Amino acid sequence: MSSELSMTEKMLPASSFTSTSIRPSYYIREPNFGKYDNIEDITVVWLDSHSNVSLDCFDMKIRLRYLINHLLTFHSISTCLEYMNSDIEYEKVFFIVSGSDSEIILPEIHLSPKIHFNYIFCNDKEKYENLSQTYSKIRGIFNDKDSLLKKLISDITSCLSNLLPISILSQASVTQKSLRDLSNESARFMWFQMLIEILIKMEHTDEAKSDLIEICRKQYKNDLVQSKRIDEFEKTYTADKAASWYTRDSFVYRLLNKALRTENIDIIYKFRSFIADLHQQLSVLQSTEPISTDEFLYRGQKLPIEELQYLQKNINGYLSMNTFVSFSRSSQAALLFAGKGEDRPQLESVLFQTEVNDGLAIFANIENVSYYKDEGEFLFTIGSVFRIADIEHIGNIIWVITLVIDTNANEDVEKLSKYLKKYYTGECSLLKIAEILFQIGEYDRAEHYCKLCNEQLHVDHQDRCRLNLLFGDIFRAGKGDFQAAEQFYVSALKLAQDSSLRASVLAGLGRLEDETGKYEAALTHLTESFDLNLKEHPNTTNEIVAKIYADIALVYRHKLDFTKSLEYYNQSLEINLQLLPDLHPSLANLYNNIAYLNTVLGKYDEAMKSYETSLKIQLKSLPKTHPDIATVYNNMAILHECNHDSQLAMEMFCKSLELFSAVLPSDHPTIATLYHNIGASFHEIKNYPKAITHLEKALDLRKKILPLTHLHIAESYESLAYSYYGVYDYQKTLDFCNMALEIDPTRAALHECIGETRSKQHDYDGALVAFRKAIDLCNPLMMKDNRLLARIHFSMAQVLLTQEKLDEALECYKTVSLVPLSYADQDTLAVANMHLADIYTYKKQFRLAIESYKKCLDYNSECVPQVEMYNNLAANYFEVGQEEADEEYYRKALEIRKKILNVFPLDDQDLGITYSIIGTIYYKLNEYDLCLEHKEKARDHLLKNVSMNNDILTNICESIASFYELRGEMEKAIENGELLLKLQMDKFDSENPKNLDILANLCNNLGSLYHQVQNIEKAIECVEQAVTFERIAKISNPELYDNNFEILQSQVITCGNLAALYEEAEATEKQIIMLNRCLEIYSKLVLHSQQKTDLALASMAEIFKMLGGCYSKLDDHHMAFKSYQQALYFFIQLGSNNETMSNEYKENLENAKMKMNNKS
Repeated sequence: MSSELSMTEKMLPASSFTSTSIRPSYYIREPNFGKYDNIEDITVVWLDSHSNVSLDCFDMKIRLRYLINHLLTFHSISTCLEYMNSDIEYEKVFFIVSGSDSEIILPEIHLSPKIHFNYIFCNDKEKYENLSQTYSKIRGIFNDKDSLLKKLISDITSCLSNLLPISILSQASVTQKSLRDLSNESARFMWFQMLIEILIKMEHTDEAKSDLIEICRKQYKNDLVQSKRIDEFEKTYTADKAASWYTRDSFVYRLLNKALRTENIDIIYKFRSFIADLHQQLSVLQSTEPISTDEFLYRGQKLPIEELQYLQKNINGYLSMNTFVSFSRSSQAALLFAGKGEDRPQLESVLFQTEVNDGLAIFANIENVSYYKDEGEFLFTIGSVFRIADIEHIGNIIWVITLVIDTNANEDVEKLSKYLKKYYTGECSLLKIAEILFQIGEYDRAEHYCKLCNEQLHVDHQDRCRLNLLFGDIFRAGKGDFQAAEQFYVSALKLAQDSSLRASVLAGLGRLEDETGKYEAALTHLTESFDLNLKEHPNTTNEIVAKIYADIALVYRHKLDFTKSLEYYNQSLEINLQLLPDLHPSLANLYNNIAYLNTVLGKYDEAMKSYETSLKIQLKSLPKTHPDIATVYNNMAILHECNHDSQLAMEMFCKSLELFSAVLPSDHPTIATLYHNIGASFHEIKNYPKAITHLEKALDLRKKILPLTHLHIAESYESLAYSYYGVYDYQKTLDFCNMALEIDPTRAALHECIGETRSKQHDYDGALVAFRKAIDLCNPLMMKDNRLLARIHFSMAQVLLTQEKLDEALECYKTVSLVPLSYADQDTLAVANMHLADIYTYKKQFRLAIESYKKCLDYNSECVPQVEMYNNLAANYFEVGQEEADEEYYRKALEIRKKILNVFPLDDQDLGITYSIIGTIYYKLNEYDLCLEHKEKARDHLLKNVSMNNDILTNICESIASFYELRGEMEKAIENGELLLKLQMDKFDSENPKNLDILANLCNNLGSLYHQVQNIEKAIECVEQAVTFERIAKISNPELYDNNFEILQSQVITCGNLAALYEEAEATEKQIIMLNRCLEIYSKLVLHSQQKTDLALASMAEIFKMLGGCYSKLDDHHMAFKSYQQALYFFIQLGSNNETMSNEYKENLENAKMKMNNKS
């Protein structure tokens, strides 16, 4: 049975950019807005399982407090390992370990990217020196605390100075890097920069400063030094001191830089007022203290070797240092930070240099406002863009990287960025931050900031309508909580004070109703929204109209009205192409939905082009882990399924599920859809147990979140029915079909499934009832538009064929065979035409059979045996040739048989059969030499496996022997006759008398051949064997052999032949025995059939005459007289008027009498 796992809801089309169904978080996998553990960069871990290190650590913590705040001690290796393997994504760990513990734990952790450096603290340095050769991250072996501290402080200081707060994140983990490659990460950079720009521009109250101080106090609650600095900050900080506090080695620099590097928007939000102050201070300084444009600035640092190699591969590419980053006028000062390559192979010494280009970036000389006023420091604001101009290795010591200040990292992205900024940064507020977070799939954070906004807004604030609308979108698209979403939309509708807002809320309600299956209500609300927008904006070429067109298209898509859906999508696309930048995500979503419709309509090439266009836009305009991208992966997977590439489909489904699972609640409808799709994919590759597992997960989720009468639940029931059919659990198949029909009784495919199941249960009448019900439900649709009808008629025909109702089966197969290839599976059409041809052949309608076999072969399907089809086609041509004595049809049959030989790789059996049939055709064409040639080729191939080909071989050898006998080539005739006899002997069955008769006949014929070459001895041997076979046959069934005229006649011929051979061999006594046996048989013939009396009387008269002659030769004149006497008697009984023969019989009798008297 062909699976019918519905494709309707396997697709996940996004209606438009502003209300895409699902988008994931790409900042923190599970945000906890009230928890901040270590939000610094550095953690020192100290392990010694043999002694108490708490006192040493207490002393070290005091001495390190100016550098770090987070120091952990462990006395258990297992507990330490557990911590190392935990989710400490952000910290760089400096690990101190005792000598004995190092031998155990270092093999477990040395490859971990979390470990920055290792330090061995022990009593015996020499004992552990060899470890430095094995583990490259070991910075030294120490036996005194002072030298350890000195090295540790030096390394931490260097690490802190080298950390540029930029990071490239994946959904599952955060990988911190010093640099960002904008050619690949421009979309993420664009969205993050918009968030920063809103934070900078929005109004900041005293509460913002309080938020910053609160988080800092939590972080440093046990650090007296930093706590005092926080007190100082709280009392003395003003906006003009931002640069001073940033450059000071304090909590501000450490926490802000880590937040920026990890893109932790929650901590960044706490620093919003400080970021704005520092940015504005740099902007003012730049405008009041211009910088010479021919001046070079430098930055020295140590860079991981893999990041340096990455930069080398991207010369002329773009990068951003996504924080406030410092440079210096002095290259010598910068070189001090770069070092001289002493930390290879992990770190390379790097000197960045860039020429001042005032106006392309916001930066300033902060020498006069820095905490350290003598360092000549320049500070660039967040997100400054540079082009990598050159990388040069100087003296095998330091790498010099030349950067050029630039803003045109990506022209298309820049256009999109400018377009989006008009919408998102025109009004900078907390609500706008929530809207951006919603758009990038940060649903939990969007909700969090909506709640903050809700606390701040006055009860009758004008933004409350927008806030409730956004809440509704979050709960609908991000959480799948449709009940909560509806409450928010209703609240928003009550608060909508103008038609524009009311239209937006009505559109939101329409999308919600579409997702919950209330399609008519959805169309009503979307139409109301459209009409309100039209009053506000009479020109229909605007984004709002395009957006509503897309929403309406989605509803029609769910209603399965694909034509109308495509019409609305095309209208939306036409408008958006005029208004939006090339990389706008709305265009990607439209291409995705149009691709979906092309998939449904079977236009797979067009669908793939649209998906590729959609994905190309998304990868450039959205974070790589955005769920709109996951949606396209899902839909492309389904397209690959349609193209029968199940492996690639499975890979894409799993990629899609991975992205969605990272950001959506585990009970979200989209997760259910993905489980359903993966289950369907397992079904396609016939892994039914796994299919059932995933489909049941989907069903369980859908039952929790959807009405029990929702079509998606019916879809799950239906798909489970097909998968249980695959594991032969027919009762569950029927149960799920019936449950699905209770929800949607119009599903013809379900009745088809019931029909297939009934057929498997041998309930053929029940199967036909179900199939006819399915056909009735399909009748309103055109046949050419409904593949299901073809499949149902095919299944129905198979059942009718099983019931041997050939005429009804024939009509069903006819129906299937008339379906155009573009609307039906070619394998189904091929098999239908094959059965159609078989029935025509059975009914001896050979011309119609020929046409059907030709159609079957045209489909080139692997589901039909190609060689067999060509053989059958040729056989039907042969039959027509015989019927009409038409040589043309024989020639066509011959042409096909030759094609079989030339095209298909045949084994010896098939070669033998094919050569034999070709020989038969040549016989019909009176081309006897070619007939004989091909029959002999057939014999030679078939002899290679006699046991499989005995019956065919016997017929071929008999034909060949007859040919040679007719041509007078008796030796070859005998050779094939002997082979024929051997073949028959090999399959001898003593229980079947018929086989004995065949053997007797073959021996007779072979004896005749030997007689013709005057080999009387072999002739006698053969015919004697024939007599033996006949006697054995008679013993096995005496009643048959004594009463069957044909058998008796055959026996008398054999005995007569042998008697004649004995005569030639002068074996008179044996001749007498055979002649008497003939008389015995003839007496039965006379009794058996009065109609045959005359022939029997004549034969008996002749036999007695021959007996008389035999006895005369033996001088037994008495027996000779008696025999002649009997001969004359039967001749007289015959009533013949032949005087000559009468005189001969009388003369023989008189001679015998005279000799008998003379002897006496």
